[in-house]
Amino acid sequence: MFRITKNGASVGMTEAPTYIKQHSNGSFVLCPEPEASGIAFAGSVYHLLGREPLEGAESVMLEEVDAGTEITRANETNGIVFVTLAESGGIDATTAAEHADLFAEWAYPIKYKEGQIRRYGGALYKCVQEHTSQADWTPDSASSLWAGTSDPAEEWPAWSQPVGAHDAYSAGAKVSHNEKHWISDQDGNVWEPGVYGWTEAVDGA
Repeated sequence: MFRITKNGASVGMTEAPTYIKQHSNGSFVLCPEPEASGIAFAGSVYHLLGREPLEGAESVMLEEVDAGTEITRANETNGIVFVTLAESGGIDATTAAEHADLFAEWAYPIKYKEGQIRRYGGALYKCVQEHTSQADWTPDSASSLWAGTSDPAEEWPAWSQPVGAHDAYSAGAKVSHNEKHWISDQDGNVWEPGVYGWTEAVDGA
């Protein structure tokens, strides 16, 4: 595998470079690597640094790299971009949960910032208050510090007592509580189902 770079920036990757040289009539022709002045890549002609000049062609460097390492690096970069988008709200919670393996496992003692998402017990949790984690402040028990994100496989997750606006239920939210299914009637719902703000779902709802 070869990486093509121009001024330090990657132009692309190729398994087999197409080597070219300039004919006396000005046209470009294919040739063996030792005779080459440049390469053709993605419909463009590039001059190879250190070789005979090619008129009108931008100069690039050609570096042989390990294909496995490059694929791993690309996957890691894509994972970082995905996590960043999820934490900024650019990716919905359901999609994030479908790719939970891309998120780091919760650990301690770590200083977490509001908005960061971590994996714990196979589920994803979003930090709602900046703090330094402790062994007994696990995301599933420290509701003032972490809020669970939605699980696409669970239509009626168990109701959990909200502790603030960050984890209050929105209108239309579905939960199970006391062996019944409930649907929230309002946004910012912090009430217990059966007490106020919820409608019991009938069969087929």
